[in-house]
Amino acid sequence: MTSRNATNEIRIVRLMFRMGVMIVVAIAGIWQFYDRMAAEKIATSLAMPCGIIWYLLSCGVVVARAAGVPKVTWTMVGIWLAFTALGNSSLATWLSYSLEEPYAEIRPLQQHPFDYVIVLGGGASEGANHRNQGNGSGDRLILAAQLYHAGVAKKFICTGQRIASMDASMTDTSARSRDVLTRLGVPKTAIEVIGGRNTSEEMKSLGQRFITSEERVGLVTSAWHLTRVLCLAKRHDFLPQPLPANFINRPTSTEVTPGEIMQGLIPCTDSFATLTRVAREYLGMLVGR
Repeated sequence: MTSRNATNEIRIVRLMFRMGVMIVVAIAGIWQFYDRMAAEKIATSLAMPCGIIWYLLSCGVVVARAAGVPKVTWTMVGIWLAFTALGNSSLATWLSYSLEEPYAEIRPLQQHPFDYVIVLGGGASEGANHRNQGNGSGDRLILAAQLYHAGVAKKFICTGQRIASMDASMTDTSARSRDVLTRLGVPKTAIEVIGGRNTSEEMKSLGQRFITSEERVGLVTSAWHLTRVLCLAKRHDFLPQPLPANFINRPTSTEVTPGEIMQGLIPCTDSFATLTRVAREYLGMLVGR
């Protein structure tokens, strides 16, 4: 029995080694016949945690098939397909585009001036050196500053209140946004802050404030977040003009290169993160929050 187990282990190692060699040969072919930088990018993607898991799952499929265990083989195939589908850029791009497409033609800097522009929180966080900095949604604050300097926005309302049980800091997201905006040249006197622990609370508060107002109001947030925000705003008879920032997708006219397609087939954390954002938006719309 021990000898048989040792033989199986050697067989598994050989199969994994062969698959590794095949990957190296494929990358070498891309380097030689397509583009060196593309080969380096693809090799880097495979060396990342998601790439390693993808490789090990691929090996698992081959090993289970070679061992002649149909149930295990199909289980591994199902896991591999799910991981590949959820982690590659194609699905994440398609789903995020479904949220962003309605706002792709809006040019915020070409709009008529607004009396107020609302900047939803979430675009700033505290760095390790205690400086408030733009994060993954920081384009919200960049766009807001551009609107001010272009004369499109006169005053701002920054939203967001920390949830004490989830955030041990003593600073609200609205205050962080205001701090970053002032450092981008927007006068502090032009920035108002309000609370709201989530988007639903923010829209309720803003709806109560502007329900009888005739002021022209714009709303800056990430393009993929706008659909849910506007649905919640409409519930409170609040109809701001959408000003999209922080698009995930590029213009549809942008050509996708073969190198990007090859790299996009490999699951990566960015794709999982995008899928998480999209899923959160659809879940929020489903439950009305």
